[in-house]
Amino acid sequence: MPSKSTKYSDLINNLLKDMPDFIMDFVYNTGKSYATKLEYCRDAGIFLDFLINYLPEHDGKTRKDITMDDLAKVSVLDVQRYLGLYTEPDMPLSTAKRKRASLSRMFGYFVNIEKLKNNPVAKTDTIRVPKGDVIYLTNDEQKKFLEAIRSGTGLEGDAAKKHYLYVKRDSAMFLLLLDTGLRVSEMLGTDIIDFDLNDCSANVIRKGGDKDIVYYSDECKEYLEEYFIQQRLEHGLVKSKDLHFPAFTTTTGKRLGVRAVEKLVKHYIELCLPQRTSEITPHKLRSSFAMSYYEASGHDIVKLKEKLHHANIETTNVYARASRKDMKDTRNILQGLR
Repeated sequence: MPSKSTKYSDLINNLLKDMPDFIMDFVYNTGKSYATKLEYCRDAGIFLDFLINYLPEHDGKTRKDITMDDLAKVSVLDVQRYLGLYTEPDMPLSTAKRKRASLSRMFGYFVNIEKLKNNPVAKTDTIRVPKGDVIYLTNDEQKKFLEAIRSGTGLEGDAAKKHYLYVKRDSAMFLLLLDTGLRVSEMLGTDIIDFDLNDCSANVIRKGGDKDIVYYSDECKEYLEEYFIQQRLEHGLVKSKDLHFPAFTTTTGKRLGVRAVEKLVKHYIELCLPQRTSEITPHKLRSSFAMSYYEASGHDIVKLKEKLHHANIETTNVYARASRKDMKDTRNILQGLR
């Protein structure tokens, strides 16, 4: 079976057949993954089509006929017209933002290798996407989520039979996320030795490389303790040096990956809150922690900033704004009950 990179490469090469060679140079010298290269390739082709269909001087040309001299003549106004195609009222601004970033990357590449003198995209306005509402699980929804993990209620077939293999791990892991607001990658980077169960703390490496200590509840400690005992028995972790072992693993002892956790979240949300399956991701568990902590702490935004390890308090303020909106949206909740 062909690998994903081979499939992407085939798609890229098929697209490049109809494009000038300099586009191939850009695509294969930009982006780390083949999936990213494919996106750049598609966007480059779409921009060439724009030049052909919207600018009279290129009427009748094909993609392959476009030259580097033609790109050199692209104006700021041309770029604005191109981006205007993606800023219609019924289109998400995120699409226009991505198209602008892709086009800027292409022109920037050609400027860097001295094929072009200027990048016209750099002179257009940055497209800012308004931040949407914070998506999170309420305290009651968090309880349902954790109960689904602990009980396995609703599981069928092999999933039901194998639930006992993962229940201790998943119970400890997801309670830890909801208890601390850790990013999934931060949690998965820990080893058993990083957890001090007496102190209810864990040493973590934060996003950006900072070392930090996070604290979890007594309830979470109990679940972690049960899970780590299971890990020691199943993987023969006898000596203290053995505790330099991934905290959260597959049944074979391999460190769990972010993608696996994403699948688990979807799996359990489908069981207990099926209507929210499409919107709840591991990162939304971090948002759930933030909203719960902000309310429980008496709206202490400074402490929440420290808990989330945000560099800027403005990043944390999104939860304060969301909390205020919730207060307004629920102003009639008691109406009719008195």
